[in-house]
Amino acid sequence: MRKILLLLIPFLFSLLSCEGFSTGGNPSEGLPCNEKVMKVHAGSLAFEMTANCPYKKECNVKLHFRVTSLQDSLEGMCFGNGSEWRFVSFDTSMIVTTKLNSSYPVKLSQDDHLRFSLIDTNNVEKKYDIDLSGIINSYTVRGDSVDVNVMKGCRITVISTPRNIEIYGNVYPESFFTFSAKESLRSWFGYDCSWFEQGPSGMDDLNIHAEIYWKK
Repeated sequence: MRKILLLLIPFLFSLLSCEGFSTGGNPSEGLPCNEKVMKVHAGSLAFEMTANCPYKKECNVKLHFRVTSLQDSLEGMCFGNGSEWRFVSFDTSMIVTTKLNSSYPVKLSQDDHLRFSLIDTNNVEKKYDIDLSGIINSYTVRGDSVDVNVMKGCRITVISTPRNIEIYGNVYPESFFTFSAKESLRSWFGYDCSWFEQGPSGMDDLNIHAEIYWKK
């Protein structure tokens, strides 16, 4: 037995000294994820949007970006430093990233659309056109009543007495829901939407939370 071990020792040393000896087939195996930033377009994104719309004034809108899937060619790669692209709209150009969990202030056009492009490191452009006009202009005040159009994929929340009201556009049978201006405890109502299969590729999700003021 001792002779066998003595014969094996030189063989083991030769394996360890061999330049081709490796614990895996990937030369970058073991590199930490935080060494990479994804600068090309993802397979799909989720946009989180908040809007505060004062009575008869311009809305204050912020946009947050999140990657929900990668392109097929990027599967298996790790991007611990998140993603970044160039954001271009009619009034601004800036770098946006998912790393800092930041929300970016953006401006709507006069017709209450948010139009912008995301441009990646290869100068590939993706154009977006998000129509918020149906949310911003969703209400009509009639004396002591407020009519609100609740779109599909959306709900409104009214803080009122004797109870809070939540109406879902997917199940409400009428085009408009009416609540009492006298019973409402706030001068605004919440408008929340979850819209899927959005964007130029039909693969993105959009979640919106808006506070719509129907009086001063």
